[in-house]
Amino acid sequence: MKTLIRILGYLKPYRTWLITVYASLFIALGLQLSIPAVLGRAIDHGVIARDMGYLGKAALAIVGLATLQALFTFIRTYGTNVLAERVGNDLRNELYETFQELPFRFFDQAQSGQLMARATDDINNIRGMLMFALRAIVQAVGMLVIIAVIVLMTNFWLGVVALSTTPLLVWWSIHFSITIRPVFLKIQQQFGVMTSALQENVAGGRVVRAFAQEKEEADRFEAELDELFERNLRATRQWSVSYPMTLALNALSVAAVIWVGGWMVLTGRLSFGTLVQFERYTSMLQEPIRWLGFVVNRMARAIASGDRIFEILDTKRSIRDAPDATPMPDMRGVVEFHDVSFGYAKGTTGALNHVSFQARPGQITALVGPTGSGKSSVVSLIPRFYDVAGGQVTIDGRDVRSITLSSLRSQIGIVMQESFLFSMTVRENIAYGRPGASFEEVVAAARAARAHDFILRMSEGYDTVIGERGVTLSGGQKQRLAVARALLVDPKILILDDATASVDSETEHEIQQALRTLMHGRTSFVIAQRLTTVRDADQVLVFENGEVTQRGTHDELLTDLDGFYYELYTMQRQDQDDASRAVVNEGGPPPLDEKRDRELREPAGSAPRTRAGGAS
Repeated sequence: MKTLIRILGYLKPYRTWLITVYASLFIALGLQLSIPAVLGRAIDHGVIARDMGYLGKAALAIVGLATLQALFTFIRTYGTNVLAERVGNDLRNELYETFQELPFRFFDQAQSGQLMARATDDINNIRGMLMFALRAIVQAVGMLVIIAVIVLMTNFWLGVVALSTTPLLVWWSIHFSITIRPVFLKIQQQFGVMTSALQENVAGGRVVRAFAQEKEEADRFEAELDELFERNLRATRQWSVSYPMTLALNALSVAAVIWVGGWMVLTGRLSFGTLVQFERYTSMLQEPIRWLGFVVNRMARAIASGDRIFEILDTKRSIRDAPDATPMPDMRGVVEFHDVSFGYAKGTTGALNHVSFQARPGQITALVGPTGSGKSSVVSLIPRFYDVAGGQVTIDGRDVRSITLSSLRSQIGIVMQESFLFSMTVRENIAYGRPGASFEEVVAAARAARAHDFILRMSEGYDTVIGERGVTLSGGQKQRLAVARALLVDPKILILDDATASVDSETEHEIQQALRTLMHGRTSFVIAQRLTTVRDADQVLVFENGEVTQRGTHDELLTDLDGFYYELYTMQRQDQDDASRAVVNEGGPPPLDEKRDRELREPAGSAPRTRAGGAS
């Protein structure tokens, strides 16, 4: 009941439409229920009395009543649909805004297919209830009450006979509503599972085909579809019992009216026209009783869907502006971690343990370490994608939790390992962070990111619409567009999360040139596995098991022969040697990244060079 009341609360802004709809409903209902009374009088005073004039007037009255009923029914139907669409739009907007505000922790666990099901099928179920069930339940109750009053006032005992099965029908409908609701909730949950399977298959279509898993994926989807079918079938079985039951009980009341009423006509206690009137009213009871079954079905689905939607809307926004948060003016970019601890489960630690360091404007801070060591956790805390469990992250001396999210994130640029691009034009993708940027500014950013030339070679240049997630572009092209997007925002703090890890060496060289332009004068954080990216960093932080185990410059860290950094350096150098020998043995040309190989072998400073030679 709480869920239903909450759904109905979305009708409050549309009181005028609501009043119009239900005023039209009751007027149309009154007109409809007056027709059997006119018919009964037409039989008694026209047919039996053989008065053609009365019959003509009765016929015209019935036509007039039916016409007016049709007019108000149109108003009611149109208004009901408008209300349903408006509430549906409001719910979708609120759900979308909630998605934008939910913390990253929520999306770490949620399935995108389940979220899509809530925004589509669940809201459609609520629309269906408002469009049909809500109107039908009011009309059904109104019709039952008015018919009961009419038949009881016309002939009390025959009215009791006509209404004899009504209490049982009402009880049955309520009982069915209670038992069918959990069934529909399971259907909606399974619909979300099926949607997730479909979404993953579509998004990962290239991987599926690359590994020839079409049949396995088809079987997996079919299994989820079969489960959805079985759950729908179970609900259909229950519904198939409920609906005939209501018809059978109503048929009993019609039969009783004909039998008892016919006896009363034969004994002179009731006129024939009144009996016809009673039969019409008793038959009319079939309509609201029949609706009750549909209404229960629709409302059970809508309430189950409402539970799923409100579960999302009620999720706590753990990452939001504090009550005393204030905007951050143009920041200088001094970032400090003060004894920071953090874990991905709320209130836990483990991902980071007592991490402290400082990064200053114009400096490049490189984060190095094995997978899962905490590098990405560090850069996720700076724009407040997550909040610390202990300690403090500050920018220019201010705790990031005291800064409004919009002013904080608008001054931070991020280039990820796999940059997300939207299905829009190249120009719109570059200007995503600054929609009002001029075309000249977009071009300047693209030139600085070494993207201008390949953009001009595209079919429509900057107006070319790229495929979903940038599927029509190479990895290097996507990364350069991401760099251009970050450049256009002109961030004070720049985060490069393994931005060149998934491209070849030649493309990496081009992206590195663009990144040097991007990092100039900014506080830059670079997560990298390739040490050629790290050589020029002002400080390198080595992470292991969520802790900073080494810090210093590239040359300084190579002096620690037992440290992880030197081990990684030696490993990458060995990989370069192996690649070079393989090319020579095959009689091929030298590696394309010969310059990078030489840089890795001969880092600045004589001491590291000697140790490298000894290690080899």
